[in-house]
Amino acid sequence: MIKKITLLFSVLLLVGIAFFFPRERETEPETLVSGSYAGEVRQAQKLYKNLSQTLDFSRVQLCFKGELLSCDEESLTWYLPVDMDSDGWEGGSFTSMDGEISILPLEDYTTYEKSEIVASGQPIPFLAFSEPEGSCIVVQVVFTGLSVVRIETDADLDVDTVFAGSIVFYEACGQADWTYSSVFEAHERGQTSRAYPKKGYRVNLVSVTSAGISNKNKMSVLGMRSSDSWIFYAIYSDGTKVRDKFNIELWNRFGAEDTSYDAHFGTNMEYVELVVNGEYRGLYGIMEPVDSTQLQISDQEYLYKRTFSRALSTELLDSYTTEEYLTVLGTELKGSDDAGTEYDWRCFRSYVELEEETDDEAFAGRAETLLDMDNMTDIWIFVQMIYGEDNIYKNMFYAFKKETGGYRMYQVPWDLDLTWGNVYTDDAEQLYVTSAPELATEKLSWPFADRLIALDAGGIQEKISEKWEELRGTVLSDENMETLLEECIHEVQDSGAFARDAARWPDSAHDGDYDTLREYVETRLDFLDAEIKNMDDWIQE
Repeated sequence: MIKKITLLFSVLLLVGIAFFFPRERETEPETLVSGSYAGEVRQAQKLYKNLSQTLDFSRVQLCFKGELLSCDEESLTWYLPVDMDSDGWEGGSFTSMDGEISILPLEDYTTYEKSEIVASGQPIPFLAFSEPEGSCIVVQVVFTGLSVVRIETDADLDVDTVFAGSIVFYEACGQADWTYSSVFEAHERGQTSRAYPKKGYRVNLVSVTSAGISNKNKMSVLGMRSSDSWIFYAIYSDGTKVRDKFNIELWNRFGAEDTSYDAHFGTNMEYVELVVNGEYRGLYGIMEPVDSTQLQISDQEYLYKRTFSRALSTELLDSYTTEEYLTVLGTELKGSDDAGTEYDWRCFRSYVELEEETDDEAFAGRAETLLDMDNMTDIWIFVQMIYGEDNIYKNMFYAFKKETGGYRMYQVPWDLDLTWGNVYTDDAEQLYVTSAPELATEKLSWPFADRLIALDAGGIQEKISEKWEELRGTVLSDENMETLLEECIHEVQDSGAFARDAARWPDSAHDGDYDTLREYVETRLDFLDAEIKNMDDWIQE
């Protein structure tokens, strides 16, 4: 209770930072023509020669179109998100929050190729000055192709695992409403990733009353769904920085919507660059949580997540209390403030009982009753394609939707970095990741699914063959796969964020080996083309 009160007190102190700075509202910005700042640059260069470089940096609160920007104070660098796919430079005035300080560019960046400036991360110098005081200081602006998030908190994120504060989201500055703010509460998240210096977080947006009472503050962030809870994924161990985004987009294009429900059985992710308390923290992926809202889980339905790789058995279910299931079974009940009762776990028990069924005929019959075979087909194709062995015994959600006659189970994948040739290794120096390109031509063993296929439960063999053929002509065609991969690479590389993240976190993985990834994707798809055409051979082996 004391910790909660302390967090809320910190939030109230920071509310003013997020919301009560005066803002200069401008009309819709125009695109600048080359040479737009020629006069301002001449003026700035003249002032630079005549003024003393003694202006206190803390007085410079750089704004664009009246919005206070994010700043890395050590390098005196401010970050402005722009549309990197548009050739024109966004119009708008650079000012300082302090009316006594003026801002002028020292270089006319409108004469430069926008895409090159953004991709290279070349900083543009600006002069912050006070003529009456005769002082100035040179600061710099980096134009990034990604959205930016600024967090202010009293916490030290290298020490504190639970914290609160204010948050501002910045989208491309050419938009009419390109910033939005909230107060938040947050905590560290992740399993293996908690050992990394760059942390991941779950950020819960809140509104705080004058009495200090916090309420959920649902917002649509970066074009994603309206939610009060967001996952900040640190993308530390994947040297390409694209695997999760690539896989999420793939699943969304054929699996997430392939249900009879008007719900998204997956997540969405958008790249951002994070700045905390005046310190650049690098490239992150903000993701929608897979939760009851996302899957439209009612009060009479259930959502479970396999978080750790643990054996499942009814004996273990009966031998431990529900509070111990996460440790013993590696599984947790989602959407509840506690571990739930045995009644709340009855749906998951039905899945465990199915896995334990020894009679083949009974197994096939119960599988048809419990599983949605279209979803099972999609998830099998997806996991086989990406060689997601880390998603068989963990990193999977199990949603039980109530239907006529009982419950139907749907699976939703999560945490998709150990894929396409990256596998787990128990070596911290390698960030627990190693490359295994030979797996591109090997079948991924999934005993539960293999048994379903061998028994042809629910006609799954034909479902797999027909769905694979359909997908290879559409979503998973060689051309579409390459286009999607290029889009992901474009976001992290041509935005300049990949290089900045590598400089900020030199001990993290940044190989940028996209050729190896491409080769693996091509080889894997060709392998599955041949294997799925001969499902009998797959079963016999």
